[in-house]
Amino acid sequence: MTMAQPINPNFVYLVAMHASTDANPTTQGPIPVISQPWGNGFVAGTVDLFVRWDPLTSPNYLVYRFQDANLTQYFQTGTPINSTPVNSGDNRIQFELDINQIASSTAIAPQLQSLQVNFLTMDRVPQGADSGGKTYDALGNTQLPSEINDFVVIPLNRSAVYNNSNFANLEPSGDTPDPRLDIVNWSVEVRVQ
Repeated sequence: MTMAQPINPNFVYLVAMHASTDANPTTQGPIPVISQPWGNGFVAGTVDLFVRWDPLTSPNYLVYRFQDANLTQYFQTGTPINSTPVNSGDNRIQFELDINQIASSTAIAPQLQSLQVNFLTMDRVPQGADSGGKTYDALGNTQLPSEINDFVVIPLNRSAVYNNSNFANLEPSGDTPDPRLDIVNWSVEVRVQ
């Protein structure tokens, strides 16, 4: 995930995912939480796990799995098998997961056909009765209400690289006021062995 300007270590950057045994799942994939009720304050829809880059943790990239349908309880399951450090002035978050980290169990991993993905950035994670708003970006044009619930479906049965241009530039640049949160490009590489 690439931002328009350098990453702000005080902001939140994460990638939310839902793995499916269907090639074309009909469930609502990961979408941003943008107003009350806040729930977890960052993601809604159908979500299994997310990877968050956090400069206050060591290592900086952590994998979390949700344990309830309301998406309010989650736990750390590990770290990506590879990740790229974010240095001062960098504008990219990059990591690699193994299929067994994405699957709910090693038994289900070979049956996975697709991955619903959304890239989320925000200046804060509101909770409870918080009446304030937040500045955010996610896939789709955040300035158009009809596009704020976009996500992509990535096939897992063949090796390929999927990016913003493959999806008709679903994520435009300049759709959020803070360029440190503005996602300008993204890619997902699938390697089938």
